[in-house]
Amino acid sequence: MFVTQIAEVKKFLLFADADDQSIKKISLDVSYFVPQTLFNHQRPVALDYDPLEDRVYWSDVAQGRILTAFFNGTSVKTLFRCNVETPDGLAIDHVGRNIYWTDTGTNRIEVARLHGRSRKLLIKDGLDEPTAIILDERNG
Repeated sequence: MFVTQIAEVKKFLLFADADDQSIKKISLDVSYFVPQTLFNHQRPVALDYDPLEDRVYWSDVAQGRILTAFFNGTSVKTLFRCNVETPDGLAIDHVGRNIYWTDTGTNRIEVARLHGRSRKLLIKDGLDEPTAIILDERNG
């Protein structure tokens, strides 16, 4: 789950609902909580939001892909599918403009630019099904 605040000072919660095969948003600006579906995909697991470009990034473990789209649901595109098996964890570096992900199928942690280029393998040895990742942007 990920809580953030967008430029219009609207608070929301984004979450992946693998059972419903969707990514949903709940507004935190109202006193009642009604989930709104943003995207439908086979099995979304991890996600993050980039407030600078107003984009959502997510992994789909059924398809073995990492995808992105604008928050309003337009311009859905696949960033990575080659040599991606089970992308379970995902994190956006808002400062460095990178995306990091874990892959339990290949036992790796990788990084690339947010636009999908300059992909690099960070860690491949000594990992046993890495499932989550978080960045400490303040300390680099």
